[in-house]
Amino acid sequence: MKVRIITVGKISSWTNEGLKHYEKLLRRFARIEHIKLPTGGDLNKENFEVVKKKEGKKILQKIKGTPICFDINGKALSTSEFANFVDEVKQRDISIIIGGPAGLCGEVLKKCKYVLSLSNFTLSHEIALLVVLEQLFRAFKIVNKEKYDY
Repeated sequence: MKVRIITVGKISSWTNEGLKHYEKLLRRFARIEHIKLPTGGDLNKENFEVVKKKEGKKILQKIKGTPICFDINGKALSTSEFANFVDEVKQRDISIIIGGPAGLCGEVLKKCKYVLSLSNFTLSHEIALLVVLEQLFRAFKIVNKEKYDY
């Protein structure tokens, strides 16, 4: 299985450390490719919808396999439900999309076969990225009937 993770926005050094940690842990379950896209404009000066549309065009070009995105209005899953979901899609290549500070545009949301929610909280793209990777690792451990004690 190949997991392509598409994120929008800068990734700081502390997030990169976590990213490397989870990519290393996930290697035995999936090939991870992380695509980092720049923000679609200055959020202090431009309309969020304009920024999201610019980002959306870039995101849509990078999707391969089954597209899955995380959005506050998506379907909330428990960890065990997410593990079942991963078990269902593990034979396919997937693209996991995490929007930037403005969120995801409608075109990206429509393109995604699955729209999931991480939380009712609004999370930064960096925190969302780490949560997705941690839950993905946990899901693979559950699917493979391994203990998770990290």
